[in-house]
Amino acid sequence: MADKTLVSFFLDDVGPYATGVPGREKELVPVDAAALTEFMEFLKDRGLAGAVSVIPGWADSLLTRPKNDHERKFAEALATIKDYPIDPHMEIMTHGTLFDFSKMAPADDDRNEMDWLDDHSVSLDECRDYFLGTIKVGRELGVCYTGMTTPGTHPQMNPNVWESLLDLAEAGEFPSEAVPAFVTIEEGPNTFEPRAKVTRDQFAVYDMPSGVWDHIASWRNSPDWNSSDHYLDADGNGHLAAIIKAESPVAIFHMHWQGLNPQTGLGWKTFVEMIDRLMSIYGDRIIWAKPSEIAANFNRKRVG
Repeated sequence: MADKTLVSFFLDDVGPYATGVPGREKELVPVDAAALTEFMEFLKDRGLAGAVSVIPGWADSLLTRPKNDHERKFAEALATIKDYPIDPHMEIMTHGTLFDFSKMAPADDDRNEMDWLDDHSVSLDECRDYFLGTIKVGRELGVCYTGMTTPGTHPQMNPNVWESLLDLAEAGEFPSEAVPAFVTIEEGPNTFEPRAKVTRDQFAVYDMPSGVWDHIASWRNSPDWNSSDHYLDADGNGHLAAIIKAESPVAIFHMHWQGLNPQTGLGWKTFVEMIDRLMSIYGDRIIWAKPSEIAANFNRKRVG
């Protein structure tokens, strides 16, 4: 048998509020810090590893300046990520409207971060300054970002985004010389490994796509997108299973806090069932690793 498959995940949209709660679909519903801690403890207890998005300006909040006790407790829980097998990723500052770091408030114009990432007229300096501003706010929260997850998928992303992340890695703003980025979803191919998008000496930024669409209730928190069988069924077949059976170097899936969280997410039991099956059927063929660890491993091979 070839080397074991390195398995990881990206968890998007993590914050003190969630949408899609049954009966309150259009509302922003509070999700307690205890739900985040329950999830992180589950990872630690089961020997899992992955990345979690930390969005300081999620849902018009600013977690460095919490407006209530609920937000303060959630911010405190985010600061404990370092105690768990988790990479904190910046899913940019707000996952919505662009942020003005000079005012520490949403920008006055109507541009959003998703469109901004694809705008090839945005300069290298603008990208670098925006990411550095987010990194500094993360540090104020007690979070040291290891990589980036983009809001939405971006197969045609501005090349200056990649270059700016490389500049920041070289400047020591990330803890590793290799920076992982979750930018696209590529369900269908059965073999994956990190792709170096930009390199400079020992520094590199790696494109690390998810190989499985989110069926842990997804961002919709919908029963129509809630199926452990999509990953692997009781017989060991499914999209995640196919990647492992192909002896892929890497297998990464992604989830969303709206569907996953143990408090309001419809996907929590699905996630636990999927993990139980994965470890029972393929536990001897996989190794859990954080995206930063996977990127660093491949970067060492690149540098030689």
